[in-house]
Amino acid sequence: MIRSLAASANHGPGRPRGVRSGVTRGRIVAAARSAFSELGYGATTFQSVASRAALTRPAVNHYFASKQLLYRAVLEDAEALVAQAVNEALTRTDLVDQLSTFVLAVAQLEQDDRTVAAFVVTAVLDAERHPELRDLVEGTSVVTRDFLSGVLNAAIERGELMTHVDVAALSELLLAVLWGVGFYVAFVGDHQESAAVIAHVHLLLSNQLWALRQPTPLVVE
Repeated sequence: MIRSLAASANHGPGRPRGVRSGVTRGRIVAAARSAFSELGYGATTFQSVASRAALTRPAVNHYFASKQLLYRAVLEDAEALVAQAVNEALTRTDLVDQLSTFVLAVAQLEQDDRTVAAFVVTAVLDAERHPELRDLVEGTSVVTRDFLSGVLNAAIERGELMTHVDVAALSELLLAVLWGVGFYVAFVGDHQESAAVIAHVHLLLSNQLWALRQPTPLVVE
């Protein structure tokens, strides 16, 4: 009984232990996302994550037994955000708005924490360097590819989009553009510069960015 009372006294008032455990886990995941996006999967260690989370290495190991499990937790958070961007884009009714909304939603991942957008981009590179991650990372790419092919096919069916290009190839092109924008937002441009790039992507998609003048035919005398 005395031991029980002492334990309660040590626990003290405040949030329940389960809530504090969830907060600590969140700190670890956020620190790991920062480390993975900056250092890459190979160079990230439990010690580097613990330092960024202001915890001890055993504390990190208490929540995650392996680096791959920790990477999975970070990736699941990223996949949820990408899925949220897809759902937001699908509320729009025309192709340009759908694509632009998706680009904007993904780019806005950096507003509160720049490492989110950075991790989404670097995860693709880590999957190429570390084959054991490919099945994990593939989920994010599949969600994005399914979204792109779905909206493109739907636009073709309703007569909004006319193209002779294979939808799969066009999806890959748009995917490359998306990851390029993501890289710029995460690593290159500041908030204002990134916003300008995103705005110009919308103009490009809606065919308002530029007008190509047809060359004057040569007159052969």
